[in-house]
Amino acid sequence: MTHQILDDLELETLELFLESEAVHEECHNFITAHGFLTALSICPSPISESTWIPIVFEDTPKFASEKEEKIINTYLARLKLDIEKELESEDGFLVPCELAMAESEDELSELQEWASGFMEGVFLTEKDWFASEKEEQIAELLLPIMVASDLFDDPEIIDIRASKKLTQSCIEQIPDIITDLFLLLRTEPEKRSFPKNGNASRKRNKKNKK
Repeated sequence: MTHQILDDLELETLELFLESEAVHEECHNFITAHGFLTALSICPSPISESTWIPIVFEDTPKFASEKEEKIINTYLARLKLDIEKELESEDGFLVPCELAMAESEDELSELQEWASGFMEGVFLTEKDWFASEKEEQIAELLLPIMVASDLFDDPEIIDIRASKKLTQSCIEQIPDIITDLFLLLRTEPEKRSFPKNGNASRKRNKKNKK
């Protein structure tokens, strides 16, 4: 059966539910959930819906009916599959928000929400992300997402965040980095074909030599 991606109405229904009074105040919004599910889609080991769906909700929502519960859970599962199909395609990955940080420290940009959700997915499956000799390469690729999430106080990240220009240059690499991580963790070495003009780690190495 051919997979049907979520249409605009289905996406809107899911987004509105995740921001409704039916869910816990710490429930992921759509952007955070997208980042979380992107990380789970890159993870080399599968994780069951019974594990990750409760994490998205934080607490069991007050569904209006069993039908609504089934619809929302199905939309979440389809969103994850949509992300997986996008990662497997050759069209490149699109982050569902503007690649920009908040203007004020008191604000939270959508990119920060997406990156925070992504890193939550990494933390949940950390042993699978760093279970091989690729650990150093994976950590390097994760750096711009860590910068965008604003969850870390490592000296290197603090130095990057001190410069708006350097921060922006860093976070603009994220779509390419997502592709690189997927290729690194989910494909066999002989099948990898890194983008010729978009490899994030090459960009960063070139920048560091200047």
